[in-house]
Amino acid sequence: MAEQNSDKINRIGRYYLFYGSNDYMLKQRVSSLVRTAIVPGAEMFDLDKFDGRRCEAADLLNSISTAPIVSPLRVTVLENTDKLPVKTQTLIFDSLLKIPEYSVLAMMAEKADKRSKLFKALLSEKKKIAFEYGDFAHADAVGLVAKFAGDRNKKIDPHLADAIVGIYGTEPYRLENEIEKLSLLVGEREIIEKRDLSFASGFSRVETAYELPELALDGRIKEALELCGRALSSGISEMQILYIFKNHLDRLNTACNTKEFKDLMAVYQMPYPAATRIFQQSRKVRQEAILNCLCCLFKAEYALKSARFPSKTVIELLVVAIFLASGGNKSYE
Repeated sequence: MAEQNSDKINRIGRYYLFYGSNDYMLKQRVSSLVRTAIVPGAEMFDLDKFDGRRCEAADLLNSISTAPIVSPLRVTVLENTDKLPVKTQTLIFDSLLKIPEYSVLAMMAEKADKRSKLFKALLSEKKKIAFEYGDFAHADAVGLVAKFAGDRNKKIDPHLADAIVGIYGTEPYRLENEIEKLSLLVGEREIIEKRDLSFASGFSRVETAYELPELALDGRIKEALELCGRALSSGISEMQILYIFKNHLDRLNTACNTKEFKDLMAVYQMPYPAATRIFQQSRKVRQEAILNCLCCLFKAEYALKSARFPSKTVIELLVVAIFLASGGNKSYE
């Protein structure tokens, strides 16, 4: 084990850039680097963190040049590197090749602007030292839900994990928060079940993440509105309801362009029953109708953000508009 860890230490470079909109993955990558380079419990001695919005260049450079006390390497983490003043970015650029062999600089940034001398150099390095992390795709988020459940010694069915993403979106911190609540809800029970999500979300069954748009498309307006009412009462936001509609329409649109339901399973990490269900629906609806429905969603989102109309009214009008925009029952005949 000691030799394996030594090999990992030897492979660590002197500096890295982790950038992109996925704050969760940026922090995960930096945490992984810290766990490899620093002896557990020695973080207070061999780890320094700075924020590019308010750090002093002298303090940052001093940390980089300071030898570790306990660990094989000292790690200096610089968050918001893209917020550094140009002068400080230039100082870091001039110091990259002077970083001692016992030190590692881990830079984090939301954006890597190639107009900056520092970022241009980091992105053009032949050796892979810059890693970009964008927002999670739906399939990645489903896997993340399973991981969050496993971290809490819980198991979750892929269909249920898919429904959770369908309701709450792909934002990792929100998903982790929902899994935390569900884990507390089930108590000592090992498996998180459909009834648990139903109770927490206000939906009658977890399939409602798919059924809500279906009810609107099929003209079952009263049922759809009752379902929305229960969801809103349980804490589901109006924007989440829009996401559920958009998620369903995106899947329908993808299914219209695929030959087999297995393609849907691959793209969205969907379980077999959900994929076959969406695939069958896609054969009964025109892509033009899907586009019309997406336009309705855009208008509803604008109305909600402008706050010019009561949010409940916007959702009620959306349900009716989705039905009319799809051509009414014709699309499902």
